[in-house]
Amino acid sequence: LLGFDKAGTRLGYGGGYYDRTLARLKRRPLLVGYAFTAQQLGHIPREPHDIPLDLVVTEAGVRRFGERGDTK
Repeated sequence: LLGFDKAGTRLGYGGGYYDRTLARLKRRPLLVGYAFTAQQLGHIPREPHDIPLDLVVTEAGVRRFGERGDTK
């Protein structure tokens, strides 16, 4: 996880491995990212195949996104 935004969109290393792996799973797991608050960006463009995080854990606490929890 290189960065994330307030919508749970994440910036990875550009290989697409994360999204391709998740797309093949029968059940979607809870998607958790670990980052520092300094890694939060204003906005990361999301492509149709990008799967957002459900939450991010930082040194400041837990941020929840989307259907599995309101943005905090």
